[in-house]
Amino acid sequence: MAVQTGLKRRKAEQQATEKTKLWPLVLTVSAIVILIIAGGLASFDGDLSRAAVSAEWRPVLLLKTLTNLVLAAPYIVVFSIVIVTTLIVRNKLRMQEGFRLKVPEALQKHNHMGTITGQSLFAVSAILGAGLIVNILKYIVGRPRPHLLDTVGPFGFKPFDFSYHYVSFPSGHACTAAVLATLLALWFPRYRIAAYAVLALIAVSRVFVQAHYPSDVLVGFTIGAITTLILARFMAQCGLLFRLEQGRVFPVLKTKIARKIKQTARENSVF
Repeated sequence: MAVQTGLKRRKAEQQATEKTKLWPLVLTVSAIVILIIAGGLASFDGDLSRAAVSAEWRPVLLLKTLTNLVLAAPYIVVFSIVIVTTLIVRNKLRMQEGFRLKVPEALQKHNHMGTITGQSLFAVSAILGAGLIVNILKYIVGRPRPHLLDTVGPFGFKPFDFSYHYVSFPSGHACTAAVLATLLALWFPRYRIAAYAVLALIAVSRVFVQAHYPSDVLVGFTIGAITTLILARFMAQCGLLFRLEQGRVFPVLKTKIARKIKQTARENSVF
């Protein structure tokens, strides 16, 4: 009996530890599997690139027009504008009488603006953080882009070349696409599959416009998704924006605002 109790306690402790891990086991397994797939895919990069560039299907032509929708800079600008705007609005709300009297509706608006500010900061941090990792790898690896396929091939590496022609691996656009997909997956869990499917397709467009090889896109997408997830889990560990739940890789949004409003309403009803 004592042994069973001890085993149950140990299992509960292991589950609790797994719940709060910054890097859960499933991410390790996923990263290893994807790296193996990318390594195998690299052998066919040249042939796949030639086939993609020569494709003239209507869906492919549409994808080519969408390829720059996952450029990082515009999203950084948009989220930065949102941050500044919500900070201004939040400051104005603090000046109102309803906020000073702790009226639930006023507190709700104030906290809602704070949540938007925090999530926008999180989005900018994820885009910049993942982008930094990708760009460091680009210069270290120095892989030639597909337009040099017939001259130097897909493996004519030139580390620290710092030119546009030798920064194919990994794909920065694919990385940003994965960051955006993961942000949407965290904010709107119901549409998680759709977000990843659509943005993965846009990431694949980088192959069709002869900017990257398929393995570049796969690794770039993986870096963006994992970086954003790890950052979200870190925020949850710090008690910010998200919370971790048992058996879930994706953190869930906190419901602090609703709790604060109810608490304030109860305090006001007492008086």
